Amino acid sequence: MVANPLRRLINLLSGLLGAILFGFAAGAVWMVPSMMFGRALPTLALPVGWALGYVVRRWLKFEGVPGAALAAGATVLASLYVSCLAAAASIAGMMGVGFAQAIADAGPAMLIALARLAQGPADIGLYLAGAVLSALVAWPLGRRRG
Repeated sequence: MVANPLRRLINLLSGLLGAILFGFAAGAVWMVPSMMFGRALPTLALPVGWALGYVVRRWLKFEGVPGAALAAGATVLASLYVSCLAAAASIAGMMGVGFAQAIADAGPAMLIALARLAQGPADIGLYLAGAVLSALVAWPLGRRRG
């Protein structure tokens, strides 16, 4: 039986929306220990990637190439988001304004630029390793028959 193309498109779009929302949520949760330690924690990309891969596979019910792509994209989005939030926290601390005010005043373009400047090659490598781990977790494992 061939699946309805419209139903598949709606399913993919809802999965994409879910992955985006889970990516933002993971980035916000990732920011909590970063604020506690006062610096970015790129090593948390690995557990965040594992969690997002698990969420995409088990909760969003995506496996294979679409699941791996959604999980890796959500992990990269979480990494970008936590980097932008860390840049906003740094601005807030230096300027003596509130966190929300720093986000509003800086704007997305400036936060992305500052986040990009703050990342070293090792940080980017850890973010990509988290995305690869996320894709592997979302990929289906062989099932035993017996």
